[in-house]
Amino acid sequence: MGGEKKPFEIAIIGGGIAGIILAISLAKRNVPCVIYEKAHAYTELGVGLGVSPNALRAMTTCDPVVLEALESVAEPPFRWEVFDGTDEANEDTVLFTLGNSTTGLRGCHRGQFLTHLLKHIPDEMIHYSKELESVETPEEAGRRLRMIFRDGSTAEADGLIGCDGIKSHTRGIVIGHDHAAAKCTYTHKYTYRGLIPMSQAVEILGPDKARTSGLWVCNDAHIVTYPVAHGKMLNLVAHTSTTEEWPSDTQFTLPATVDDCIKDLKAFSPRMQKVIQLLKVLDRWALFDLGDDSVPTFAKGCICLLGDAAHASTPHQGAGAGICVEDAAVMASLLADQMVRDSRGIEAAFAAFDASRRERGQWLIRESRRAGELYDLRTEHGKDFDKLREEIYAQAEKLWHFDLDRNIRDALEDMRGRLAAE
Repeated sequence: MGGEKKPFEIAIIGGGIAGIILAISLAKRNVPCVIYEKAHAYTELGVGLGVSPNALRAMTTCDPVVLEALESVAEPPFRWEVFDGTDEANEDTVLFTLGNSTTGLRGCHRGQFLTHLLKHIPDEMIHYSKELESVETPEEAGRRLRMIFRDGSTAEADGLIGCDGIKSHTRGIVIGHDHAAAKCTYTHKYTYRGLIPMSQAVEILGPDKARTSGLWVCNDAHIVTYPVAHGKMLNLVAHTSTTEEWPSDTQFTLPATVDDCIKDLKAFSPRMQKVIQLLKVLDRWALFDLGDDSVPTFAKGCICLLGDAAHASTPHQGAGAGICVEDAAVMASLLADQMVRDSRGIEAAFAAFDASRRERGQWLIRESRRAGELYDLRTEHGKDFDKLREEIYAQAEKLWHFDLDRNIRDALEDMRGRLAAE
């Protein structure tokens, strides 16, 4: 987009997918921004990423290069097939499907997607080894925010957006570090994640099941599979429920063995047990979210939360990344508006973002938790697959067919009204 460069600068805390896509979106609209990332460099995290249809539309709104980056690494849209993983005799029967080859889910390698996105970020736009410690807000109008980092260095910006993920430090700055929602809570579910060579997966599951997306529901557990790496690998995520507490307050990922995984997933059929045994290097990923205590506001003055920092959810909807991309599209549209010229405009933009995005983010948290219970056969529906299908379809309808353009229009109208009233 052409136009004059904005006379202010936005600091983005965190350079994950949300932060990078936000930066690309702002740069597209001539909004100066700088990313502060606590890691010393990027590494290709070797896990799969599910992308829902609403995310694809939001990527185009952010900047077409975001969708191009995804297309370069993602599998074609696929249909999600649901199976009863508890019954060997019936596990070839598709209970119901979700999506199709035109509007279905997409899968990609998270690290590869991020690598392609980074091609659109100039070196001077990102600073590594910068972990935010605190923010000093100016008392005088027109003064800038002052950020203090753990290494003792400082920087200034006119606005700050926390994209620092589920363990967000910025969240505590916005709502108070003593607030119950400053830290995520354990959902008593964890996952095993791994990649399996497609040739081995085909031997056990057959070509049709291995090369599409599968969801095997079971008692207190479920397994999700989908192809990545241009069909060369099968991404497998095995979820399990537990009554035990997570053993660490600081580490959400802990080492595990295949034996651990097999023990936790013993209710699955023998065929799925064989698939599980193909996993070689395993970690256990604890599932934390903000479902116990909702974040009361995403914005405080010229500081705002976006993505998982604002509405960290479990992955059962496969929609966390998609909602983050929607966030980026709305935020970039607000800050690019001609009425936003200074800290007053930034504050109004952040307030409008909070008003327009908080309900959807918190809906995702609730519905993702519910989906996990449905897949683990822990709800009042049990194994009534007709009722299971009906509720899952209703969730997908609201998630996939969200009217982002209207959301942006409403947010802009809200922001302009706030500025006109002052």
